Amino acid sequence: MKINITARKLEVSKNLREYAEKKFSRLEKYFNQLIDAHIIFSIDKLDHIAEIVVNGDGVQFYGIEKSGDMYSSVDLLIDKIEKQVVKYKEKHSSHKVVPLTEMINIEETAASGKKIKINQVSHKPLDGIGAYLEMKLNKMDFIIFKQGVMEVKENSVNYLNKNYAVLYKDGDVLKMVEIPFELIQKNNYDPQKFITYNLEIKNDSPVKPEITFNKSKESSISSMTMNDAVKKIEADGAAFIPFFNIETNYFNVVYKKGNSIELMVPAF
Repeated sequence: MKINITARKLEVSKNLREYAEKKFSRLEKYFNQLIDAHIIFSIDKLDHIAEIVVNGDGVQFYGIEKSGDMYSSVDLLIDKIEKQVVKYKEKHSSHKVVPLTEMINIEETAASGKKIKINQVSHKPLDGIGAYLEMKLNKMDFIIFKQGVMEVKENSVNYLNKNYAVLYKDGDVLKMVEIPFELIQKNNYDPQKFITYNLEIKNDSPVKPEITFNKSKESSISSMTMNDAVKKIEADGAAFIPFFNIETNYFNVVYKKGNSIELMVPAF
C-alpha cells in the first residue's frame, strides 16, 4: 500500500509517520486492489487535524477528524474511514458491477402531494469521459457523478463529498456542469459561476471515445428546490430537468419514469 503524507503548519515526526502508516495499512485487507492513500496533517489553533483520501477498487473514500493531539486524530480517522469502507463493501458485496444508480428505500412527498422516488448514484469517482460511457451504458440522457481528485487541496474539508458534476443532453448538445473548488471551499454556490462545458464528440468509440470539453460562457443550469423542480417538470412537460438543489447544495436531476416522477441525487 502506497501512503503519501502531507503536513501543513507542522513537521511530521518519524514516530507519527510510522504510527499513521501502521494504522492505515490495515485498510489493505478490504481491497482487491488498493492503489494509494494520501494523509494530510494540519493544525488549526488547538485542533490537530488528520484527513485521508483512499483510492481502491475504483472507489475513492475521504475522511477527516480532529482532536487535541495528532495521534488521537489518527485513531478517530482510521475508525471512521474503516467503517465507511466496510459499509460500502457490505452494500456492494453481492454486485459484480457497481451500478450507476441504486434505488434506496426513500420516498419524499413534494408540495403537490406527489410521492417522489429517490435514486442515489454510486460514489465511484469518474472523469467526464467515464461519465459519458456510463450514461450511454445505462441508456440515459443524464448522469450525476462524483469527480475523483489526484490530491486534496488546501482547506479541503468536505470537498470530496461535494465534488459532483452533472452531464446531460440539452437538445442536440451534450453539456457538463461542475462547481469550482473555490465555491465549495467558501460554501458560496452561485450558479452563474459554475463551469459549463459543451462536449464535442470527435470519435464515439464504445471504449475510448475522443471528446473535447469546451468551456461555455453561458450558465446552463437553474437553481431551485426539489418542490420547484417537480412543479416545473409537470408544467413544462419535459422528460428531465437537471438543477442545483438550493436546499442540499448538490446537483439533482428530476425526471419522469412512466407515470411517476423520480429524483437522481448524489451518494451522501
